[in-house]
Amino acid sequence: HKAKMTFVYTGKGKRRAQKDDAPPEQKLCSKQACAIQWCLARRNHSEKLCQAFIDDWSSCVDRVRSTHEYYVGMSDDNGGGNGADNGGNTK
Repeated sequence: HKAKMTFVYTGKGKRRAQKDDAPPEQKLCSKQACAIQWCLARRNHSEKLCQAFIDDWSSCVDRVRSTHEYYVGMSDDNGGGNGADNGGNTK
């Protein structure tokens, strides 16, 4: 007896690598984002049934944003923001 398979679009048609200027969380959390899409496709797009995957992606994004210098430096460029400093360096 064959198991019922769920179709999951993988974007093979015009697939391109991520752009070099893509946000860090997009690059570093793509595995978690794909897991969300896979889960939603298998579970009739019910977010409630995929909450663990969503939480995993959210924590990945938070982790990247708190540690990646792209976001740490944004507060200096914008004259405020998240309270991060530039490590005592002056410009």
